[in-house]
Amino acid sequence: MKKEKGGSCFLLLFSLLILTVLLIGCKANTVPEAPASPEEVGEEESSDTIEEEEPEPPGEPSPFTGLPVAEIYNRPYAIIVENLPQARPQSGLSAAEIVYEVPVEGYITRFLAFFISPYEDDIGPVRSARPYLAYIAKEYDGILAHCGYSIHTEAVLKAINAKHIDERFNSLYFKRIKSRNMPHNLYTTLSRLAVGAEKFNYLQGSSPAPAFSFVEKDIPEHIVSSISITFSRQNHVEYRWNSGNTYTRFNDGSLFIDANYGEAVEVQNIIIQFVQARTFTDEGHLEITLNGEGDGLLFSGGTVEKIKWEKNGYDEKTRFIGTGGQEIQVLPGNTWIHLVPQSGKVEWSLN
Repeated sequence: MKKEKGGSCFLLLFSLLILTVLLIGCKANTVPEAPASPEEVGEEESSDTIEEEEPEPPGEPSPFTGLPVAEIYNRPYAIIVENLPQARPQSGLSAAEIVYEVPVEGYITRFLAFFISPYEDDIGPVRSARPYLAYIAKEYDGILAHCGYSIHTEAVLKAINAKHIDERFNSLYFKRIKSRNMPHNLYTTLSRLAVGAEKFNYLQGSSPAPAFSFVEKDIPEHIVSSISITFSRQNHVEYRWNSGNTYTRFNDGSLFIDANYGEAVEVQNIIIQFVQARTFTDEGHLEITLNGEGDGLLFSGGTVEKIKWEKNGYDEKTRFIGTGGQEIQVLPGNTWIHLVPQSGKVEWSLN
């Protein structure tokens, strides 16, 4: 009897062991539950949405454009850029905050491009200075970058104690590119000029005062759709209103391109300053009267306004006076100022 009881216990324990093994095996082979699909996850997300705040523009308003910039120089760089057909397309003019276009001998034009904040790309082609270009750079306390100068310019640079960097004696701060022929292949960068400016102790100074009063303007129903500027038979400029509410520049019938971007130059504000100009050398060099007063035009935001300009001395800033007797107001953005001889012509069309 005891033998039978022991055998029964053995069989019971053996059966329990087999059952345990089977249960463990079944659990190990169980397929895990599939994760929820992206659609299911999306359905379970909260219906509340978080609105992302737009980042504020960096820095303070530029005194030359009214637009925020990360850094403002104590003194602007004023770089002379040529405008012969062989020099086109030029580089860097789209990035300049203020650009002067002035006639030179033969009544072709040359640019004086001002930069008050950092810009990394090439600027040029750089050409020689003229007395009136030196005076304009002095108005803004600018560091003038050029390659040589015409007769009488050296005396002017000394007389006004101009801060300038001449490539002929400081080639380290300029470069020549191989894709163009001399003299249309001289370029510079602000970083190169900064090295020279530091060497000559030009960087000391305070931030310049605002060049203009900047305000937002409503676009009128009828706009100035095109502007025609004739400096001479050798140089004709046109601006056409575009969908971005700025003016696209054309020179001698062709789109005016900035080589750094491969895109057309666009201008927010266009100022015409009518000036007296006369030839005073056998080479055709011009004398342009910047002191005194005269007439002008302001094109901004699709409108045109007849203005006056006045300047009481070469150390003084030119003031542009609107019809109400106050200094003009312009849109935030770049401004191009054209010194047009009395013999030139400016016309515009309304749409």
